Amino acid sequence: MKKCYLLLSMPMLLFSCTNDFDESVQNQQERPNVVSNMTASSVSINLNEIVTQLVITYKSVNAENSNTTLSQKIMMLEKVSAENINFKEIKPAEFSIPTEVEVKKFLFNNDLEYNNLKVSQRVKTYFNSILQYDNNLNDLLYSISVDEQLSLNEKNLLIFTVNSLNDIDGNDFDWKRRRIVAATLGFEKSSANAVFNVALLKINN
Repeated sequence: MKKCYLLLSMPMLLFSCTNDFDESVQNQQERPNVVSNMTASSVSINLNEIVTQLVITYKSVNAENSNTTLSQKIMMLEKVSAENINFKEIKPAEFSIPTEVEVKKFLFNNDLEYNNLKVSQRVKTYFNSILQYDNNLNDLLYSISVDEQLSLNEKNLLIFTVNSLNDIDGNDFDWKRRRIVAATLGFEKSSANAVFNVALLKINN
């Protein structure tokens, strides 16, 4: 009698487990672009740490080469990035360094490029807030992280950009705009390109 009871119970258990699993998958699919504050910040902070590593290494290796052209700086940074383990982990197979023309867009033509950025209106609103924001940027980071109308890529772009401004390199209007343009144009290709652009911007500062 006990054996019969167990056999009858098994289908019910299987049905219950399957039903719970289906509900879990459905909940995940309903919120594909919603990430926690910790997740979004962690991804972006890691990217900013790579930027710092590249800049420090570049300045250490090229301390005596201060009078270099923009083209030479790009090539030198490419060499430094190729030897950075963390950068190699985020670098896609099709990665290519920016051309001198592309770099000049965020170094010298950032006012025009800012107006023509290919981003959603919501992202542009956050960018405008960043330019005008003089207080602690951590408040803005929180707003971005809990904004469910932003996609995961948009959150990563915004958080990476805001975190890149939390340093002592300067936060005036033009400097912020250059960083926004450098990060956004980079993210159009890959996170590795965004890191490379911002690192080059800091080196050229």
